[in-house]
Amino acid sequence: MLYLIVIPMLISAILIAVLRERRLLSWAIAVAGAVVSFIVSALLFSSYFNKNIIESYTWFSISSLNFSLSFIGNNLTLFMALLVSFISVMVLLFAGFYMRKERQSRFYAEMSFFIFSMLGLVISNSLLLFFIFWEFVGITSYLLIGFWYDREGPAVSSKKALLITRVGDLSFLAAIVILFSSFHTFSISNILSSLSSVPHYVIILSGSLLVIAAFSKAAQFPFYTWLIDAMEGPTPVSSLLHSATMVAAGAYLLIRLLPLISAAGIEEFIVIIAFITAVASAMLGLKERHFKKILAYSTIESLAFMFMAIGTLNAGGAVFYLFTHAIFKSMLFFISGVLAILLGTYDIYELKNKGTRNSWVMIPAIIGFASISAIPPFMSFFAHSALTYNFNIYEDLTFVFVSFLTALFSFRALFVIFGKKAKKPLKKEFNTVFPIITLAVLSTIGGAFLYFFDDIIKISHAFDYFSFISLAAALIGVFVAYEIFYKDRAKVSSEHFYNIANKLENYRYEKFVIALGNCMQFIGNGIAKFDKMLANSASVAAESAFVLSSKTREIENGDAFRYITAVVIGLIAFIIIAVIFV
Repeated sequence: MLYLIVIPMLISAILIAVLRERRLLSWAIAVAGAVVSFIVSALLFSSYFNKNIIESYTWFSISSLNFSLSFIGNNLTLFMALLVSFISVMVLLFAGFYMRKERQSRFYAEMSFFIFSMLGLVISNSLLLFFIFWEFVGITSYLLIGFWYDREGPAVSSKKALLITRVGDLSFLAAIVILFSSFHTFSISNILSSLSSVPHYVIILSGSLLVIAAFSKAAQFPFYTWLIDAMEGPTPVSSLLHSATMVAAGAYLLIRLLPLISAAGIEEFIVIIAFITAVASAMLGLKERHFKKILAYSTIESLAFMFMAIGTLNAGGAVFYLFTHAIFKSMLFFISGVLAILLGTYDIYELKNKGTRNSWVMIPAIIGFASISAIPPFMSFFAHSALTYNFNIYEDLTFVFVSFLTALFSFRALFVIFGKKAKKPLKKEFNTVFPIITLAVLSTIGGAFLYFFDDIIKISHAFDYFSFISLAAALIGVFVAYEIFYKDRAKVSSEHFYNIANKLENYRYEKFVIALGNCMQFIGNGIAKFDKMLANSASVAAESAFVLSSKTREIENGDAFRYITAVVIGLIAFIIIAVIFV
């Protein structure tokens, strides 16, 4: 399994050390490395299918403690490696179109290192090694989000992402310290098999810290603001971060440690935060104009769905939804990148004015937004049947409301973007057509994979009456979006907020649609104010860190006399304190 992570690491080293401005060659080497990683993942998946193989390599020793590089190969870890490497191939193919005028070698070196980090993370069997790759993912995300570091937006956004996710990193590190001091091992397998041997408070404390770490990485409430600003980075980066990789690492962490989470008894807390996140992100997505930021809110909501499944101890449903989300979300980011490059904007209303209806990306976009809304026959409809399998009546009712909101804000984007006929055909290239069409086909027929998924990871699903109630709610959301944003029945804004009860007096559907849309917008504006407050506080923290670092840099100026003086003063102070108190 070591070969799986060595390949992208070597590709990254070659690109950054040898190649400079050879754009086509840099891209070709990065794509070739991702393809090789995908092939190796497939071979390992088939070789280790239904097995649980642990490979350990001696790292170093301290006294009687041995530290190993430990990797585990089983259906879950190697399926994730297969998914990460497949999405990476699609993203790098698309990047050949999107990044053709940029500094290629640095970009592809960072992308390859990111792939190396994610592959290492998903197959790690050591908490310490998992944390190291977790940090690699974080620092590479910082570099990729801030790729255009000479622009203010990406530079600030990358620092904001780094600072907010540090909260989760520290929480994760604290959990590792607690678990190691209690179990005397970093091995995930050994820890999970020995949960009953430690006091219950250790399980509760470490489990709670791990949940905070996961929420931070996966941009759940109240940590979600960094992910929206991360859209300042290049679109291939957004696609890779939002599909199967960086933000999904938080959910994957809890899936790997689900027995510990269950033993801690904090499942209900996870479900409550996930539902709050889902509703808030859908409301905020309803007011957003930026195409990529709408997709970012959708990602936050989709991750909340995964946490709902985790909170009901439904690991199979969470993993299958993670798989479906990776497919359709990557495709939608590719579509946003194509429209932005060819039409010059991400603003959905400006895209509408430029004309995009009947363009070649319209059908894939319909498939993508229908997948977000879990409308059959697309694969996410089947994923929802597994996702909600363990829900109780209250969770089902809440999910129905969330399904309505999801369809409303998703199809708002679709109906606005493709509201006017295209003035001229959009340019087609292999680098854009192949990944988009491939992912569109998978999104359409991939639902059938649910019936084979139980052979990979244990999964349960059922198309009960709540599945169809959720579908009905989603279809109502589509209808409301159609009436308001495609037919322009009303200008939805907080100034036109009406009392729903008064508007239902004559039961005319137009007035109901207008009132319902205005109500959602009014609530969304309230949530947006809270969101802005969180975003401002994070920005202040990022700016404060920058100012503090600027001031502290002045101390480290290379003046040897100043350093010696500081040492002498410190030594004298130490002696005085020792004499007085000791």
